Amino acid sequence: MREAVGGSMLFYIILIFIFIYIVFIGLIMNYAATYRASNYVITALEESEGNVLRSQLVEDLRNRNYYVDKNGLVITCRENSNGDPIYRVTTSVSFELPLMGIDLNLKINNETKAIYGATCNSQYTN
Repeated sequence: MREAVGGSMLFYIILIFIFIYIVFIGLIMNYAATYRASNYVITALEESEGNVLRSQLVEDLRNRNYYVDKNGLVITCRENSNGDPIYRVTTSVSFELPLMGIDLNLKINNETKAIYGATCNSQYTN
């Protein structure tokens, strides 16, 4: 009887660790996909020197199968000491554990390099 109880306890402990591992891998995959989308936006802004519309960026992300909700992409622009624009891109990751009712919302922030000779686009200024 003691061996049966010990074997079932070991089985439950292993199930808990497998559940934690699966949740961890799912969170990492969502974070990586959102980071990749943020890098795509940074590259598009640098290549177009800030002359790309936010709606066009969201449409491009959706065409590339990146999940972006309507408030999930925030782009702001500030000028450095030389007057060159630097764009800050904030994307959000939402992760939900349905059985536990836990929602995680993480924000990923990236910045472009200074874009020389350009000015901040009026749609991105604070």
